[in-house]
Parts: sequence; structure tokens; C-alpha cells
Amino acid sequence: MPKRLWVLPILAILAIGVVAAACGDDNGGSTATRTPAASPTATPAATATPAAGATQINVVAAGMAFNTKSIEVTAGQPFTITVENQDTVPHNLNIYTQQGGTSIAVTDPQLIPAGGTGTLTTTIAQPGTYYFQCDVHPTQMNGTLTAK
Repeated sequence: MPKRLWVLPILAILAIGVVAAACGDDNGGSTATRTPAASPTATPAATATPAAGATQINVVAAGMAFNTKSIEVTAGQPFTITVENQDTVPHNLNIYTQQGGTSIAVTDPQLIPAGGTGTLTTTIAQPGTYYFQCDVHPTQMNGTLTAK
């Protein structure tokens, strides 16, 4: 390989980096928008801002487990779950209609980095039993959410 051809792969990598950087907004975030999946039992989908008067619930992710296996909320009333990730790996909390069912709401950010915090604000309209899990570790980190 001639001496100058080694420069081409490096230039290609730099060009990819410049293109990737151009995809963000002025605040360093992505310009992509996430559209939550429609759900017949939740309004609105997860947001980062707690709703006025929302019930506050705190969950800790540590040791590859949530600090609770059950969460209780009032049907028809907004609630906010704040997840503190004390682990060294990313986690999230996603509420489903049932295990393997349709997602109702997920934390923002969708993947909470190690040492970070995420929030989920939603309202579950119908009383019933729902399922929550960490989508990264679903067999280790899960539980039941009951709307009464």
C-alpha cells in the first residue's frame, strides 16, 4: 500500500463524524422526534415533565433490580415515576398492558445512563393490573403496576 493511502480510511471516519454531528440540534440533542405508540389505556404517553398534581413515585435501579416489585396508582389520575439508576449499566422502566403486551409509557430518556435519572409521566384510565419492566433486563427487573 503506498504511503498516502492510509490517509483515506482516516478521512472517511472523520467525514462520518462530521455528518453525525450535523444531525443534532443547537443544544446538542437529536433533531429526531419520538412518537409514542398509541394505547387505549394511557393518556398522554411518557413525558419528562411531571403533570400538575401528579402522584410522585420514586423507583431505584440498583444491583440489577428495582427496589420494588409492585406500584399502585389511582386509575384516571396522572402519576410520575422517577427512576434513579444507581447501577453501572443503562436501565429504563416501561409499563405494558401485560407481560409481552403493548407499551403504555416508557421513561424519558428511554435508556437511563448509569448514575442518571429518568421520568415517566402518564395516566392509566382503566383500573386493572399492568406489567412493568426494564427493557434492557426484562427477566431480572420487572413487576406489577395496579391501577385502582
